[in-house]
Amino acid sequence: MSDTAFSVKGKNLIAPIRGAELVAFLHDSPGGQTKSIVIEAARPPVNAPSRGKAVSPRRMLPPPAAALSKRPTKKVSDTAQAAMGEIEQALKRLGLDGLARRNDLSGSFVVEATAEQIRELAATPGVQAIRPNRRHRNIAS
Repeated sequence: MSDTAFSVKGKNLIAPIRGAELVAFLHDSPGGQTKSIVIEAARPPVNAPSRGKAVSPRRMLPPPAAALSKRPTKKVSDTAQAAMGEIEQALKRLGLDGLARRNDLSGSFVVEATAEQIRELAATPGVQAIRPNRRHRNIAS
């Protein structure tokens, strides 16, 4: 079994769980023990600009605002907000909404959750990844 697979109700699911430490917690944690996690909202992939031959700096400038407004594109911010809303609803359903910290800049939530709650959050469609929240200590100078 890979480090991102776990079993829920007899089904083997590939979950957005990242990190061996978190996978071990899901398999070995006693009931009621919590772990601080970061839940990242799903975001669409972004295409990198192509690297063609050298062009004039004028051609590298973005087009005028009028031309940009006519382009039919889906906004990344709309997609991220929908995913953040799905995660927020899952946190409310699990009773974690009062404890969760929302970070709109990175599109994530930080919360303390049990192994069962982490499994349920991993099954939420708007979740891209769940990682352990790393705590760093300050080094006195």
